[in-house]
Formats: sequence, structure tokens, C-alpha cells
Amino acid sequence: MRIAICDDMKTERQKIKEAVKKVIEDASISEFNNGKYLVKSHSECHFDLIFLDIIMPEISGIDTAAEIRKTDTVTPVVFVSTSEEFGVASYRVLAFDYILKPIREDVIRACIKRLFSMRKENRYIKINYSGIETKILLSNIQCVESNLRKVIFTLSENREIQIVGKLTDYEKFLIPYGFCRCHKSYIVNIEHIDSIDGENFHLTGGKTVKISRAYLQSAKKAYFDYVFASEDA
Repeated sequence: MRIAICDDMKTERQKIKEAVKKVIEDASISEFNNGKYLVKSHSECHFDLIFLDIIMPEISGIDTAAEIRKTDTVTPVVFVSTSEEFGVASYRVLAFDYILKPIREDVIRACIKRLFSMRKENRYIKINYSGIETKILLSNIQCVESNLRKVIFTLSENREIQIVGKLTDYEKFLIPYGFCRCHKSYIVNIEHIDSIDGENFHLTGGKTVKISRAYLQSAKKAYFDYVFASEDA
């Protein structure tokens, strides 16, 4: 996931960066101290998420977002500010969120979790099933399993779709949308985890998925980050 952080204060950029990295460890983060540089970089290759300070010299965060919105009305922009007074203006440039300083990790986590949930609602993955291109909504996937040369999608109604392939063919696409790798043979949708018991995830449809030792720490962190974000939201 490509994320931009724009703030004229280096210390503030670092605080946001540290908070984001605790939620998305493998995020690719670009820093900007001026809105003009952000606009130029975004025009060349769009970011997936932008954190944007409002009060900056030369060009404000609101004006920076307005420039971005001339060609892009989709990329989520999260404003950060020491004051609530720009809240109304932020929605005129389609702000996704408005966060007050000082930056808190739990607030960043809740923001990103909400973004993942909203993106997942209408997101789908394309697979070739029995010679037909099929779309599966990400929100309907409980887990994806690798079994020899087959990949098995377990859906929310416990229906299974089997196709030829490898788990790695889908991992890179799924992880940014609230999925986590918990075993060499499994990727799970965190939204569909009902509970955790030792080294097992129990899914909402009744399926139990093993958490291997290699993925135990990262999988548990992803799960508990999601749970705590849900409580904070």
C-alpha cells in the first residue's frame, strides 16, 4: 500500500509514519514537506492514501487537496490538524477523515480499519472458474486455502470454490484489504474471524484454521489490531 504523508514539520511526519507502520508494517510511505511536491508526485503515480496537514506555509492542506481533486476524486485524503475549525472546508474537498493532533496510534488504526472495510465492501477478485471469469466479493471470502496445486476459496455461506493455482497468486492482492497470512496454506479474512484459541482461528462459518509458528506473531497482531480498532471506532 502506497501512502503519502505531507506536513511541513518533520517531527509530525515521523509521528504519523510510526503510527501507520504499527498498523500496516509493509506500507510504502513517502514524505512531503510541501503540498506542491505532493501534488506533482501524486499526478505521476497515485497514492492509495494521503495524510495531509492543513496548516502549512506556501500552500495549505485544503488547497493542496483541491488541486488533487481536479483530477482525482477517489484517493482517500485524511486531514490532520491542531484545530477543528477547518472541518467543514475539509469535506468540500471530499475528505475521508479529519484527525486532531497530537497523533494517536489507536485513532490512525481505526481510520485505516474503516478504510479497509469500506474498500472491501465493493471490491472483488477475479478468478477463472471452470473456464469462466468469475468475480468474488472480498467481503464474502472467509479464507483462502492452498492444497497441492489447488486454491480453495471458502465463502461466507461455507460454499467452496476450487481452482488451479498457488496461494501466492492472490496474497499480494488480498493483504491490503484486511486479510492476513496465518499459515503456509492459509490466508484469512480478519472480518470473518470469530475467535482465537491458542494457535487456531475459528471463523464465522464454523471452520477452524491453524496458525503456524512462522506466522503466529504477525497473524495475532493483525487480528488484535482489528479487534481494538473495532472497539475504538
